[in-house]
Amino acid sequence: MVTMTAAVAAAAGAEFELLDIELDEPRADEVLVRILAVGICHTDINALSGRLPVTMPIILGHEGSGVIERVGSQVTSVQPGDKVVIAPDFCGTCTQCRLGHTAYCEKSGTLVFGGTRLDGSTKASHRGEPVRGAFFGQSSFAQYSLVTERNIIRVADDARLEYLCALTCGANAGAGAVLNTLKPDPDHSIAVFGVGTVGLAAIAAARMRGAREIIAIDVHDSRLQLAREFGATHTINTAGGTDTLAAIKKIVPAGVDRAFDSTGVKDVVLSAIYSLTYHGMFCYVSGTGGVPLDLDLNRILTKGITIRGVMGGDGTGLVFLTELIRLFEEGRLPIDRLVQTYRLDQINQAVGDMKAGTTIKPVITFD
Repeated sequence: MVTMTAAVAAAAGAEFELLDIELDEPRADEVLVRILAVGICHTDINALSGRLPVTMPIILGHEGSGVIERVGSQVTSVQPGDKVVIAPDFCGTCTQCRLGHTAYCEKSGTLVFGGTRLDGSTKASHRGEPVRGAFFGQSSFAQYSLVTERNIIRVADDARLEYLCALTCGANAGAGAVLNTLKPDPDHSIAVFGVGTVGLAAIAAARMRGAREIIAIDVHDSRLQLAREFGATHTINTAGGTDTLAAIKKIVPAGVDRAFDSTGVKDVVLSAIYSLTYHGMFCYVSGTGGVPLDLDLNRILTKGITIRGVMGGDGTGLVFLTELIRLFEEGRLPIDRLVQTYRLDQINQAVGDMKAGTTIKPVITFD
């Protein structure tokens, strides 16, 4: 086994604990990656707080990147020494995967949230007791991660992994929802609710699509300023109890053609839906924690409104991630401007800074 240090979520609502963990040697179809950088995402925070269906103790982290240390006997596409970025895992054999909808893999309950291999076996242990070590197929808040060929992409030897890792979930979710699902045209308006990593990526994508009005809604002036730099044409700060719908109608009297929410907050979601004009489309990437929405169905019906949940940016396997890396390299998706790096022993500070809004995209780096 490989001995390593990992940040472990031991109990819902508790802080991460740094523990010595034993990680399995790679099986025939597996790849051992030495982690160099891993982003922290709100999904990790939701899992740590107990709002996601994970079994603890578990090693979280799902925006990993690093260098391949060892490969199993059946692995052919990569070799030791290759730099890779790790994406969420998928089975590749279910109906959704075969159709190209890998973000909706029918076995994601096990591969994404279960923290085990498909056969139910765990990859890690602490003092002889099993620890879930396959969150999103990687569990990368650790010095090493055990993955498969399915969910890694090789990148250039000089790639800046502390930036590329941030593309795999948060930026993927925001940019993908806009580029793959909402698809605003140049004569469309779009409102983006929540301007963190996900929302800023959505704004950058809306600018790529040439949307006429791009409206950013948040409670932090600093983030709204960034939103303008990423492509927003208008900003609305709702911190003082601003009537969001009235503020949007001042910009687009008939309502927006597209609306996107990254907050998962019930009242914000409702505002986003009701901000739409006829034949408008609303997408969201974060749930409301099981809280039901009291929707005016007649309003949705008479306007022909579409409501879509979007997983993984509606992308296919590693194909869309490859596109995001290209957009980053061209300067069209400047995720590097959001990144603040921390050491693994600073992970709880990083989570606190993210919650406070002082850091937009914390990334844990390893020497």
